[in-house]
Amino acid sequence: MLRNSFQHKRTKNKNQQGFAAIELTMILPFMLLLIFATAEFGRLLYQYNALNKTVRNASRYLAENSILGTGVYEITPEIESKVKTYIKYGGPGSSTPFLPNLTSSAIDLSVSGQFVTINVSYPWQPLFGDMFTSFGMSNDINVSFPLVSTYTMRAFK
Repeated sequence: MLRNSFQHKRTKNKNQQGFAAIELTMILPFMLLLIFATAEFGRLLYQYNALNKTVRNASRYLAENSILGTGVYEITPEIESKVKTYIKYGGPGSSTPFLPNLTSSAIDLSVSGQFVTINVSYPWQPLFGDMFTSFGMSNDINVSFPLVSTYTMRAFK
């Protein structure tokens, strides 16, 4: 009786040896997609937070260095260049780009009375490509979009 039980268990395990490999091959693509999507979303939040911080610091610098003209504050080309460099490189002393694909044309400075405003539209792209393919069922989906950061501060010089 005991011998019969061991033989039955051995044949049962032998019949199920490949099921773990099959289950892994079925679930692995979904798990990898979930892991990569989570990492990409974390990267998006990190870059948006970094963009907001640098725009806030640059607007503080701009508010401090804007020049009071005839009743209205003005931004000199030199200060505008410094502010754009500050945003592109993350600080006054750095020479490596702070965010990839951030250009000076994406940075807009404006003055309205006593207030200075910086508006940055950063073209964010996913790490693994900017198009999500639909495998011929319809048009491909563009997954890149702009991260917009705007900061307004009162000039105080």
